[in-house]
Amino acid sequence: MAEPVEILGLDGLLYSLRELPKAVQGKAAQAGMRKGGNVIRDEARKRAPRASGFLAKQIVVRRANAKNRRGAGVGADGEYYTVGIRTGKRIKYANTKRNRRMRRAGKLYEQSGWAYYWRHIEFGTKKMAANPFLTPAAEAKGPQAAQVIIDETWAGIDKLMKARGWK
Repeated sequence: MAEPVEILGLDGLLYSLRELPKAVQGKAAQAGMRKGGNVIRDEARKRAPRASGFLAKQIVVRRANAKNRRGAGVGADGEYYTVGIRTGKRIKYANTKRNRRMRRAGKLYEQSGWAYYWRHIEFGTKKMAANPFLTPAAEAKGPQAAQVIIDETWAGIDKLMKARGWK
């Protein structure tokens, strides 16, 4: 499993956000986190191996759902974004005569087309050396991403405050 990379130095921003009304906290924080994640995503895409370019296209920034945010310890109101590889989609077999005959109707299968092999490249196997691209991208662009998060969040807060006539 990949090691999470934490970006430190956002304590002042988080404290200030907690003091603001709920309406201002969400949108501004989400926009800032997304743009900060995009900085790391772009660097990871540059570092990804380029056999066909498919792996690089599968690197995305995702916002964790409420259950995963609680599991990560950020609370129900916290924001938690990940930069990673788009995973496969699990689909049910249709209830057709052929699928019933093969006893797979209603069972799940994984849709092909996703870059399952990214783990082999990032962490290596016993027959292949690791060629990491996600972790070094996060380490290289972490400070820049933190600054983008701070700048974009403050810009979003200013925009919302002006729109509501608070400033």
